Amino acid sequence: MKNAISAGHEITLSVAKEILLAKGNAFDAAIAAHLAMFITEPCMASAGGNGFALAKPVNEKVRFYDFFCQTPINKDLKDKDFYPVLIDFGGEAEKFHVGMAAAAVPGSIAGIFALHKDYGSIPISELVQPAIQLAKEGVVMNAFQSYDINLLEPIYQLDPSVKDVFYKNGKIIQEGDVLKMPGMADFLDFIAIEGERGFYHGEIAKTIASDSKSKGGFLRREDFENYKVHIGEAFTIPYKNKRIHLPNGPSKGGAAMAIMLAEIEAKNQALPLAIKQAQIKISKEDEIKTHLNDLYPNNNFKLQPSLSSNKGTSHFNIVDNKGNAIALTSSIGEGCGYFIPGTDMQLNNMLGEIFLLPNGAHSWAPNSRLHSMMTPTMVTDLEHQLEFVGGSGGASRIPYAIGQVIHHVYAENKHLRSAIKEPRYHYQDGLFQVEKEAEWKYSDLPSNLWDEEGIYFGGVHSILINGNHVEAKGDDRRHGKSIVF
Repeated sequence: MKNAISAGHEITLSVAKEILLAKGNAFDAAIAAHLAMFITEPCMASAGGNGFALAKPVNEKVRFYDFFCQTPINKDLKDKDFYPVLIDFGGEAEKFHVGMAAAAVPGSIAGIFALHKDYGSIPISELVQPAIQLAKEGVVMNAFQSYDINLLEPIYQLDPSVKDVFYKNGKIIQEGDVLKMPGMADFLDFIAIEGERGFYHGEIAKTIASDSKSKGGFLRREDFENYKVHIGEAFTIPYKNKRIHLPNGPSKGGAAMAIMLAEIEAKNQALPLAIKQAQIKISKEDEIKTHLNDLYPNNNFKLQPSLSSNKGTSHFNIVDNKGNAIALTSSIGEGCGYFIPGTDMQLNNMLGEIFLLPNGAHSWAPNSRLHSMMTPTMVTDLEHQLEFVGGSGGASRIPYAIGQVIHHVYAENKHLRSAIKEPRYHYQDGLFQVEKEAEWKYSDLPSNLWDEEGIYFGGVHSILINGNHVEAKGDDRRHGKSIVF
């Protein structure tokens, strides 16, 4: 079997490839690649961020790693640093909330060490080296990362300590400029020596907690010291004599995709109408399990009430030549405007989506996992042999974008590249979004017909395995890259 990688950035991919060529396994490569994302994709990954991963060791079942954000333990609402910023998407501005009080407990560093403890074969001290080199030598900004960082400039300008990192001659860096993060290099040297305790129990947590307390945030030392990665069963459903493995709660994305595919298969709904039904059925969290039980009796989905967070994300997949596989999705939201001192890395703003809180800002439940639509995905046959690994960025569109690709591959027998290229649909806020060239038969339904492909419809980076044939494809909508070797 060959190695395969699909990712959101060519250098993220090259770091994973380097580790595989050095005889590391897929999980080693994923750790190094995720660390590399801190500089190759700084708007979507950071030590201040979080994620989900599905991990499948060869000849074993799929495991779900939840290293998503946790809400703070205590809620002292006095004098909080929490305020809106407007992000101009070109013709339409969207409001996000930032400040220290928008930050939840980050999980990315804990997630890396949990994966390494279970499956790592190369020391962390070696796996950090590619990212350290990138941080010191710099990464040339490509078009997609330049678009993101310019879009979020109102947030990047909030912390003057990183002006020399993200600005050049007084202007936010552009495509072709070199981004260097010397502080990140020092941070990774520290983490390689001190481990995750250095982050959650040492000076890093102490500094963040102190700044949070003095600057109007919720985070305290006990939030970091009590953070745990949750490792458990994937949410698994039957599909066309296959098994689809999805993140369990706190992801709502797995439930959304499961409902969408059942609406097509069991209820014979057209693709866009199935997406609408899934969106409606996951809108009330206390009813999601009931809907799933009707469609998939005896399913193992679990979801605790919480705040949902639909934020900017990125994804990669790695399969090694032994058959080990991982799908990892990560996010920092938009970032809260606070950069962890000495690291050049921004803390998340996962508590900043107040439109998702019916009782207003700061009405989240303390000490609970946030919900997310991030949906790393695997498909196996009935003998647990891996066939598909995929995932996407794209906030609330994520599970529907991946589900459409799976539908095109398994229900319509399309090749992976064709399945990813197929125009997509989405339904939200009473309106169907219809990508360029998608067939639209419902002129009586409210719709927005796009005249272009767009990052709005996700970036489904995927790997498809058929016996000894391995195909990988990064979604062009989000400048995805792929390789089989």
